[in-house]
Amino acid sequence: MNNTADVAGSEEFSGQKVRLYPVTRIQGRADIELSFTPDQEVRAVRFRALEKRGMEGLVTRLPVMRAPAVMSRVCGTCGPFHQLASCMAIEDALGVEVSAEAVWFRELTSWLNLTVSHLTTIMYHALPDFALPTSDAAVKNIAGIYMVDQEYVSRLSHALTSISEALFALVGNSLRPAVAVPGGVSTIPDEAALQSASELLKACDDDLRETMRLAEMLTRRESKMMEAESRLPGYYMCSAAGGRAALLGDEVAAGAFSGGNAITLDPEAFLAAIEERPVPWSYLVPLAVRGLEPAMVGPLARLNVGFGEDTPVADLECRRAVEQWGHPLSSEFFYMLALSLESIWAWEKARGLLSVGPPSGGKPCETVQPGAGQGVAILDSPRGILAHAVSIDEKGLVDSYHVMSPLQFNYLMINEHLTSLAERTVHGIDISDAEASRLQMAVRSFNPCVPCGTH
Repeated sequence: MNNTADVAGSEEFSGQKVRLYPVTRIQGRADIELSFTPDQEVRAVRFRALEKRGMEGLVTRLPVMRAPAVMSRVCGTCGPFHQLASCMAIEDALGVEVSAEAVWFRELTSWLNLTVSHLTTIMYHALPDFALPTSDAAVKNIAGIYMVDQEYVSRLSHALTSISEALFALVGNSLRPAVAVPGGVSTIPDEAALQSASELLKACDDDLRETMRLAEMLTRRESKMMEAESRLPGYYMCSAAGGRAALLGDEVAAGAFSGGNAITLDPEAFLAAIEERPVPWSYLVPLAVRGLEPAMVGPLARLNVGFGEDTPVADLECRRAVEQWGHPLSSEFFYMLALSLESIWAWEKARGLLSVGPPSGGKPCETVQPGAGQGVAILDSPRGILAHAVSIDEKGLVDSYHVMSPLQFNYLMINEHLTSLAERTVHGIDISDAEASRLQMAVRSFNPCVPCGTH
């Protein structure tokens, strides 16, 4: 960790500054910058993305059918969701109706991709913070966790391997398991592949339940810390269907961390309410939703919206969490609990789809004829709401492309929360390792993906 004091103030942050670099156990390159008053009191804190992808520019003027493959490279973990969002935006622009069979397989692979993403995040990003909160950086990692609790890490690894192998059985690609193409999907698995995937998912039942129990225990251990924490500010929001969280929903559900009834927005109203708030000190462009500022998207937001009765285990665990800690769950310390609960939720969703099987009739992929049009797609990725907007000219070339990512929606809340936390825990510019570690844990609780944020 490199904590460097800087007295050469920027246009907005004058006076002394401290830079915490790098922020570890996140995807991408970023730092935390703290600004102090002349009396060494915290003035403001901001999380800064330090890289630029430029994917929107790469697809401009390309044939539109090539856009999904390019956008899948925005991020290694979230790539399948960017590819799917790109396909859906193109289909919206060109008026293409995707078959029920293709929708079924898109949803199935999305649930499995979410589970793989969450279990990976728990193991490598979240668990060291929760299991070894007071250890130094040399121990607070997956190797240290393995030395403390070999059995648990083995269980988590087994669950992750089983679900990854189920994806491989269905898709035939464990590196980048995406099958979405404009018009539908590139393939539909045969009966043998479906049976193999079902058996692999069944085999990790006990491991996922054990993950949930550990997350619950570690969250309960942090309850005293939660009592001293201020509530998260603003609102939570996610894609939803019928008022319940859904990856491929038809509305956006939102609620206030201060309590009260949830509201829903149709996609058009949601998009119309989005405002860009560019800043000169980061490649990331923050997004605000008018009337819902600041906002959080991602696992904790979906947990607060709630799950349906078609996933009884996840729904029961969600109700137990609310009974124990109240609603809404409004602390960053519920982060690992949300990841674990969503892993079970997605696992149940995938098993339900496999038990029903693909709808009969239709075909995997409809013919797509490129032409002029504009389209938008909104879905939930592992890290939260993701939207793609495309404009296509009469030659079938991408005229413009715009991505709205989870980190952009979370950005205003991250900085507000970091500032509030630093005002209570940081005392002067000589920041200790413990203080720096606490700020980094706060950032990780938003599950940030810098490549997605700067695309």
